[in-house]
Amino acid sequence: MQFAETPPVKEFEIRTIVALLRRQMRVIAYSGVVIFALAGLFLLIVTPTYTATSLILIDPDKKNLLNPGAPYPGTSGRDNARVDSEVEILRSDAVALSVITDESLNADPEYGAQIGFSQRLSRAVGIANAAVRDHPQLTAKTLARFKDATSIRRRGLTYLISVSVSSRSPARAAELSNKMADAYIRQQVQAKITASLTARDVLQEQITSSRMALSGYETAFDRFVATNIGAIGAGDGRGGVADLRTRLQKADQALQTKEHEHTNALRLMQRQDWAGLAAALGDETLGQLGRDRQALLNQITSPPTGANPLNTHQALIDMDTELGLQSSRTIQGISTQLQTLNQSTANLRGQLRRSVLDSDLSPKMLAEIYALQQDAGIARTQYQNLLTNMRDLETQARIQIADSRVVSPAIEPTTPGFPNRNLVLLAALAASMGIGVSLAFMNEYYIGGVTSTTQLGEVLGTPAAATIPLSPARGQGQFSIAETIIDAPLSIYSESIRKLRATIDQGFTPRQPPLQGAGPHRGKIILFTSALPGEGKTTTALALARTYALSGRKTLLIDADLRRPSVHHHLGLVPQAGFLDYLQNPSGKGLSGSFYARDPASTLALIMGAERSEVPTDQLLGSATFETLLGQARDIYDVIVIDSPPLLPVVDARYIARYADAVVMLVKWASTSQSDLRTALLPLRAAMAPSAVLLPVLAQVHTKTRRSEYSAYGDGYSAAI
Repeated sequence: MQFAETPPVKEFEIRTIVALLRRQMRVIAYSGVVIFALAGLFLLIVTPTYTATSLILIDPDKKNLLNPGAPYPGTSGRDNARVDSEVEILRSDAVALSVITDESLNADPEYGAQIGFSQRLSRAVGIANAAVRDHPQLTAKTLARFKDATSIRRRGLTYLISVSVSSRSPARAAELSNKMADAYIRQQVQAKITASLTARDVLQEQITSSRMALSGYETAFDRFVATNIGAIGAGDGRGGVADLRTRLQKADQALQTKEHEHTNALRLMQRQDWAGLAAALGDETLGQLGRDRQALLNQITSPPTGANPLNTHQALIDMDTELGLQSSRTIQGISTQLQTLNQSTANLRGQLRRSVLDSDLSPKMLAEIYALQQDAGIARTQYQNLLTNMRDLETQARIQIADSRVVSPAIEPTTPGFPNRNLVLLAALAASMGIGVSLAFMNEYYIGGVTSTTQLGEVLGTPAAATIPLSPARGQGQFSIAETIIDAPLSIYSESIRKLRATIDQGFTPRQPPLQGAGPHRGKIILFTSALPGEGKTTTALALARTYALSGRKTLLIDADLRRPSVHHHLGLVPQAGFLDYLQNPSGKGLSGSFYARDPASTLALIMGAERSEVPTDQLLGSATFETLLGQARDIYDVIVIDSPPLLPVVDARYIARYADAVVMLVKWASTSQSDLRTALLPLRAAMAPSAVLLPVLAQVHTKTRRSEYSAYGDGYSAAI
């Protein structure tokens, strides 16, 4: 017997993949339905979040309002580092904590951390009286949640920084984004003010020391003049020393008054007491600005209908800047007057000293006066320089403006940022395709059953011999579906059995079987087996044997499934003894007439079983008795069909396979797993004779699910003829 086997596929063919996908289209479709259903369920149950973004522009040039024209040596590398540093500052906990505090996010249901059961119980029984919302652990959890909802990014290599905040409420998202930007700018201004005030405090200590030294020198000079006024007056021919001394005392009093006014103005400006500052300075412009600011504060507290809070908030920021500039200009005027009084006092003091020096004094007095004058001049110069620097720093601290500004405030988003419906659907599409195709390959090659002859051939490495459809249930009076061969010879089922017979007949060639005493013209042995029970091998074996018998061939059907004989049930016979009894006791009298019979519906000869074996049967099928029986059967019959046990549960079929010219392996459609088929194939191949061929048959195919190759025949011929 010779059949051409399909060579193994070595190249990846697109048509093979397309055929595979067509066979597994149901798996792919089900996967897509499940994944899209999960995606739809996700879109339905997930809470949408809205993302609002505000843009901040970073000015890399440092601003000095006291000297706007001062150059700033900036470079590209330094500017990039500056912008990156501002991004990290925006991401810092300090800015987020400022917003959390201002907006009371600890108590917010979206960002606030929930207290534990033990804490709620403690509060309920009165053990914990402290405010739970202010607990440091809850604040830390709120901070973590709020930072997870924020995103700070630099826009490329520009000086723009985006501040994005996500929230379940679009209005809340826009509000918190603007609050983040405002808190960052406020802290930036506060940092610059703090730096200026810190430098001022350092200078203040030196100014105090310098003032004390200068005061000491001036006091020493005045004491010297007062002590020696008589001698000085006697030496002053014009009498101007006394007059200059009186004028100097008045100038000192005016200078002290102006210094007190300047100090009080700086204190009021630092406290942002604009009304008090305007009253102290008598500045009507500053007073009007203060009243306008209070009106804006009232609008923020109780906004009128239709008012835009963003515009009001921006107007308040502009008003604070204008108040700072106006106050600085007014205080700068006082500083100018103070400098004028200082200069006038210094001039009077200089005139007094020159008048004293012009007096007719003794050399000793002149030397003392010159020493006092030199020390006082040095101390005065140091004091003036330190005082000027300190006043500049104080003025800078009051008129500082941020190096950053909001160029695009956040507005309420109209669509949620999460979930992105289109992105979710695209991801579901990609996942359904990927998972569906993966499951299709796994089902095709590892998990699922065989659903086509092509797939069966690929799994077993040999082309399928036939496809047998799933027949209707047994009719009334029928013992087996195999009776369809007799009752409905033109049915699809009967034609599929004849096709299997034709495939086997076309491959038979004269060969010497491996049996002792074999003659030149011997019958052919066809073995029926399967990987697992319930795949239809007994029914198919009986149907094939009947077709051979009906075609005029002398045919014998042997029920070699000693563990579970069932051929006699399909024939409605009840033998007294079975084939097992013969193999156990071949010399027993009267046995042949019990297990040997004829098919009631055809000329088919039968060797039947009776009861199940209670002992191992593999040694019986490998015995000389069984081999001799097969040799005699070859001499008498043209075709011997053997029904054997399945391969995986027992080993009996391996002992019979070496005698077979053809092995028909039944595979149940969409049921037998491919791993079981591969597991059963290896020992079967090893047991078969080299000249034998494996004939896979796909059995019990559902014609409603898959239109079989004989459905057209059935529609066009079986019913009509």
